[in-house]
Amino acid sequence: MSIESNLATEYSMGNAGFQLVTSTALTTGPFVAITTIAVTTFTSITGNGISGSWSTVAIPAGITLPGPIQSFQISSGQVVAFNGVISS
Repeated sequence: MSIESNLATEYSMGNAGFQLVTSTALTTGPFVAITTIAVTTFTSITGNGISGSWSTVAIPAGITLPGPIQSFQISSGQVVAFNGVISS
């Protein structure tokens, strides 16, 4: 594996850090995953291949949503968002 390939793998696994999100304001990434740490309801989640209506679903604590996430907004709950580098 090349150094670039190793870096890409590390970034895809959240090696770029993470942040605690408790605010209901729009949060922009990119992110490679979001893990709920309390029961959480999302207003929206946007990214490549992400679809569905999220406003009526309460996601239990401990659930990880992987994917190329560009932005999200919670209406209630708390999450840890893993920063990443997303190639399109």
